[in-house]
Amino acid sequence: MKKKETKSKMKKVENKIKTKSAIKSDLDIAKINLYDILEVSPRARSEVIEAAYNTLLSEYSNSVDEEVNEERIIEILNTAKSVLLDDDKRAEYDQNRNTLLGKIVGEYKVTELIAEGGFGKTYKGEHIHLNTPICIKHGHFVSPQDTEILFEEAKAMWDLRHFGIPAVKDVMKLEDGSPALIMSYIPGPTLEQIVKKTKKLDPEHVAWIAERTLNILKYLHFHGVVHGDVKPQNVIVQPEKHTVVLVDYGLSMINPQNSSKNKGYTPFFAPPEQKRSQPLLPESDFYSLGMTMIYALGGDVKSKRVPDCVPDPICKFIRRLLVYDVLSRPNWEKEDLCETIKQVRQDSFGRIYSELKSIDGF
Repeated sequence: MKKKETKSKMKKVENKIKTKSAIKSDLDIAKINLYDILEVSPRARSEVIEAAYNTLLSEYSNSVDEEVNEERIIEILNTAKSVLLDDDKRAEYDQNRNTLLGKIVGEYKVTELIAEGGFGKTYKGEHIHLNTPICIKHGHFVSPQDTEILFEEAKAMWDLRHFGIPAVKDVMKLEDGSPALIMSYIPGPTLEQIVKKTKKLDPEHVAWIAERTLNILKYLHFHGVVHGDVKPQNVIVQPEKHTVVLVDYGLSMINPQNSSKNKGYTPFFAPPEQKRSQPLLPESDFYSLGMTMIYALGGDVKSKRVPDCVPDPICKFIRRLLVYDVLSRPNWEKEDLCETIKQVRQDSFGRIYSELKSIDGF
């Protein structure tokens, strides 16, 4: 490595450590991204951390640049190594660093953990001046890939305005470089939470939930957005008002092209083309909705089996959504599925309105 490049890297490290006393307490250590200091991923194995430490220590120890405080940099390198190579210390460090509970993020106070997944954590919070509730999605792994995914999610939702879609309020990077997406807070249980409690839903409830979801998908698809992850965990239901909100746009695509690459998928609910890493189409969301309907009806998502008690018009509708060939599924240009599901409700229940009937057992 050239001397100029080494100096640049050392200045970068030095700028991250504001004072020498910053590494003296656990509280201050939690504010420092030790992974970034060693230039490794938060998922890095101990062998990788050890190798990175040795490489950087060698570079900085051999420096003769008077403008750089090598002693301070070496001290923080040693601290990073001692924390990240000790399983207990690393676990405690990760826990403290990865949680936003009780912290202030921009103009928002984080008050409650809502969910945790492979990407990061989702919190409830409130605006510190307005006291209005908000939702914060935090990608605490601080990897370039995860940051890109969250920023793409923000971009997909940025100009969308629909009662069934959370509104994006802000997107930011925190002190440690981790990304955070601020959205409107949507109260209510997920469809998964409801089904776990009730075991299965009355087919008429599944029908109105599907109709509300189709209304959202129609709006998304018209604006060039394919959701890419329609599943029970991402459908928030508000039973008293019979409304639905579709959340989590982390796998969404904006105007997907042949060269577009999928970011992942959820087993059982993902369409075949998504599992094959092929670009998504609006019809891809229809397949996922069909699988979600089977789940809500108490059916078997593994075998795609619908319970025998489900009215035949609903069964036929689901089968149309689950066609293997994406181009053979219903298409907005040829059919308005929002009108189709109304006819399915009429044929199944003799009415297209459920009159806000309550969900038994919930």
